[in-house]
Amino acid sequence: MDEQQFKKIMIQVRALAKSQGETISREQVRDKFLPLGISEDQLMLIYKYLDEENVTLYASEKERKSASSEPEKKSGSKSRIMDTTRTDPDDEEYDPDSEYLKMYINDLDSLYIPEREERSNIIKDLLSDRDTLLENLPNLYLREVIDIARLYEGQGVALEDLIGEGNIAVMSGIKMLDCCDTVEEVEEFIVKMIMDSMESLIMDNFSEDEFDLKVVERVNELSDKAKEMAEEMERLVTVEELVNELEQDEDYVRETIRLSGNAIPYIEGCKETDS
Repeated sequence: MDEQQFKKIMIQVRALAKSQGETISREQVRDKFLPLGISEDQLMLIYKYLDEENVTLYASEKERKSASSEPEKKSGSKSRIMDTTRTDPDDEEYDPDSEYLKMYINDLDSLYIPEREERSNIIKDLLSDRDTLLENLPNLYLREVIDIARLYEGQGVALEDLIGEGNIAVMSGIKMLDCCDTVEEVEEFIVKMIMDSMESLIMDNFSEDEFDLKVVERVNELSDKAKEMAEEMERLVTVEELVNELEQDEDYVRETIRLSGNAIPYIEGCKETDS
């Protein structure tokens, strides 16, 4: 498994859940991780992690959509800026960064920033004049950057940092619009730039404790130890021998073997692999 790709998909899954009011279906999670060839045992651990993160899991997308249409549907967690009410610097919970962000958003409210449909019309009018388009485009996405940042909030990076990174991405993106000939292409390109920049920032700050199961490291550690012991003993090792060597309980070792897809070739009972 590609650890970096795994983390990136986990970030996208958390953002998707937030966009759906902190709900997600097992179908959606499975589809996201499908390219990694993830096993059912690994998916079960991901479901457990999401549950611990207070994400409501539904068996199917149909069930999730049905539940979300009910009057008492579960609402998404409030954005950090929406909860900013403290202004006393002596308050232990006072957050000056949040106060700054609140002022920033209030300043945006005083500016005229068109809604998406009107923005699309403006971009269409400006496509024939590239210089004017590049000059005006950043301001058109100021509110969009905030909306996208809120989807990625709560994943180890402050909301204001996500917004700052998103604004930088817009500035960088407008210099690469030569490949875009339609409004749809411009919109898709800029939004992708914003999302990619925020995901990269989260990746750079991703704590190993964020997903404490550490599937990759755990499997690799067991595989390395099994290989070392197998070479010394000139035969396959048993689970019991690994338990004694690693000073871990048997359930831990057997669960790690399952996480590998039962594919550690140095352990008795595991299937052979090309590696």
